[in-house]
Amino acid sequence: MRGTRSAVLAAAVLLLGLTGCTQVQQATEDAAASAVDSVTESARRDVVARICAPVTDGTLDASDVALLSSLVEPAEAAGVPADLLDPLRRVAEAGDSAPQDLLDEAAAACTETGAGGS
Repeated sequence: MRGTRSAVLAAAVLLLGLTGCTQVQQATEDAAASAVDSVTESARRDVVARICAPVTDGTLDASDVALLSSLVEPAEAAGVPADLLDPLRRVAEAGDSAPQDLLDEAAAACTETGAGGS
């Protein structure tokens, strides 16, 4: 009987230990996921600010076009929403001869995300 009690007690201690380890592991995984999400969101905001910068003043020159063109793919990879990225992509494709209404559309999309006018 004493051996059975010892085995049950040992099993209970082991079970409690495993449960604690599982909770610690879950908390660690949750913290890591939260940190990754935070870094990802920060990087996305940075890409949005950079890609919006050339159009927020309503003018466009060759250096602005070059910057836009170089940032379209990274912005897409960073998860920038299509409703923001599409007008910026069209401006980049049109080059420094982009019509003013397209520049205005791109600037408005940036302003709506909070990236413009800062």
